[in-house]
Amino acid sequence: MSPKKAILAIIALAVLGAAGWFGWKRQSRPWRPKSPEITVPTAAIAALQGPHVFPSPNARVYLEKAHPAYIPDGTEAGRLAQACQDPRLFRELDRAIRFPEIWLLGEISAYKPLLEHLIETKDFGVTYVDHASIILRRDAGDGWQPGDPAVESKRLTDARERAYFLSQYASRLVALHRPDAATRWLKLAQETAPDVPDVWSAWSTQRMAKGDWDDALKHADRALSIDEDFIPGIACKAQCLYATKKFRAAYELSARLLKSSPDDASLLFYHAKLAHEARAFESEIDALQRLIALAKKAGANVSGYRFYLAQAYAAHGDADGAMDQVTLALLDTTLPREQRKFADELLTQIKKAK
Repeated sequence: MSPKKAILAIIALAVLGAAGWFGWKRQSRPWRPKSPEITVPTAAIAALQGPHVFPSPNARVYLEKAHPAYIPDGTEAGRLAQACQDPRLFRELDRAIRFPEIWLLGEISAYKPLLEHLIETKDFGVTYVDHASIILRRDAGDGWQPGDPAVESKRLTDARERAYFLSQYASRLVALHRPDAATRWLKLAQETAPDVPDVWSAWSTQRMAKGDWDDALKHADRALSIDEDFIPGIACKAQCLYATKKFRAAYELSARLLKSSPDDASLLFYHAKLAHEARAFESEIDALQRLIALAKKAGANVSGYRFYLAQAYAAHGDADGAMDQVTLALLDTTLPREQRKFADELLTQIKKAK
């Protein structure tokens, strides 16, 4: 993997449309699930085996109440959030603690880079999935299979809640690289309550995973026809427009996403990337500056973001600002050799163009 691709791998864009209850409950919506079976991860907690668990930040909140002994020392919420976005940090923690189990709860984009890493390395296998959670266990292999959607969802008597459960379960199957397995869940969700926008954003995400961008866009529009302010629907449509190189339209939609969550690191990065493609460099620079400030506040490494900011400055004609950012990145003693080489090459290019 090239240094630039290694930095790109920090953030995954295609899952922004797969927000679950724990991701979008802060948004004002005409309807949202109220059943404790949806809003409280009781079943996932019961599925945990311990004795130590790496929890995503949302999972840690519940673990503190249900199994505080499962939380090892040195896993403060800020470091957990960073490790979910930076697999290198996760491996540092794992070498020190040797986690038997991982619990990923909530919005998929909050832990997508870590999940992609775990799928690739295969040293953890899936043991449990529901509408909001993915649990993996060390050396569990790849034998886990999803159950029957009708059986798994029959306890939910409200049709809309059942459709929501099915669609979010399907989104987690897509995140686990099982888009074909998600189809049964989505078909039942659509039959159960087609007026739930989550059904269509989940369909959109599934079609993205299959590379069917026209169908993905159609499903995103269907979600927005139900609720024009539905954040996952907007995110899916923006991703479809980006993938089909309609950069200006995607950028304008991403501005709506960012307005809904101005301090969301994933959205800031997403907006910056779309702004770059739309040649809205001032907007890109502003988003990256805000992202770096947030990351520094959280104690996260910002060198990768500085490379992007340097390129934004260079595209905007500010060579001095670009060189400053590369120089700051090179001061990072933890910068991997490949990325240091990339930084040196970038600095040379900027100086030549000055």
